[in-house]
Amino acid sequence: MKPVYSLLAVMLMLVVAGIIVMRGEPDEKVGLSGVMELVGDAQRTAVKPAMMATRVTPAEEMELGRRLAGQMYFRRKPDNDDPAFKKAEQYVRLLGRSLLGSIARKEISYEFHLIDEGMVNAFALPGGQIFVFRGLLEFVESEAELAAIIGHEIAHVDARHCIELFQAEIAAEKIAGPILGGSRSLAGIGMRLASRIIQGGYQQFQEFEADARGLRFAADAGYAPGEAELAMARLGMMFKDEKRPSKASDPVAELQGAIKTAAGSYFRSHPPTEERVERLHKLASSQFSKKKFYVGKENLKLRETRAQNEIATEFLSK
Repeated sequence: MKPVYSLLAVMLMLVVAGIIVMRGEPDEKVGLSGVMELVGDAQRTAVKPAMMATRVTPAEEMELGRRLAGQMYFRRKPDNDDPAFKKAEQYVRLLGRSLLGSIARKEISYEFHLIDEGMVNAFALPGGQIFVFRGLLEFVESEAELAAIIGHEIAHVDARHCIELFQAEIAAEKIAGPILGGSRSLAGIGMRLASRIIQGGYQQFQEFEADARGLRFAADAGYAPGEAELAMARLGMMFKDEKRPSKASDPVAELQGAIKTAAGSYFRSHPPTEERVERLHKLASSQFSKKKFYVGKENLKLRETRAQNEIATEFLSK
């Protein structure tokens, strides 16, 4: 395994751990998903030159994602043949696929994975690689909650947040050389840069955009949109007293500390806020006219998706 790819695999795995990440102070409140996405488009335009300079094709992005996924530091052991884990893994895979009906980037092929670790987390890699930790499955209380969270991760890929973050760092470091057989290189990304990216995460407007898109993906698949704010609120309570880690002076120690903290629970350094809950509530109550939505508490317990086992009592009238 090449060192640069080993480092990048860990780095990007943590960079894009985007369920509830957010930095900076809340901006003005926005209640409509369309407006959130327009704000994202406007801010993305500001860095368009850098994006164009390091543009990758969908095929290159998916190949990068597959390489990174294959070298993940926290990947599950391939010999895990536990029947319960296998069923949960298939459950995540089927649920994830059911949320792809409204995505914009149809050329991206998604893969959904379950990591056999107790961390309450999930993340996305470029090219449609979506990862869920077993701890998250144990934390959520309904299939609809899980759908909103997985939808949020899909949104980071669909809105190009994953690959654009990667491109922006390449442009910022003015790296030159081959990447995936092309003309760009990752060799100039050092430990300090990796630590800085891990600690920073996504921009606030990207998180709001992913909230809006992810909620729509779940709702379009028939899942109760109001469940997303319930999960967010519980996460906020769970991690509200956690503090950011202190910064180490040594680059290696700093990176190791960032990895340990971010991988253990990214929510601790980027906890959800009341602002996020409020936005989700407004979206759920104003943007969806469907009369009935599905909750799926029993489906979550059984590890059987609605498509596998639709339960009449799990429908919720608006």
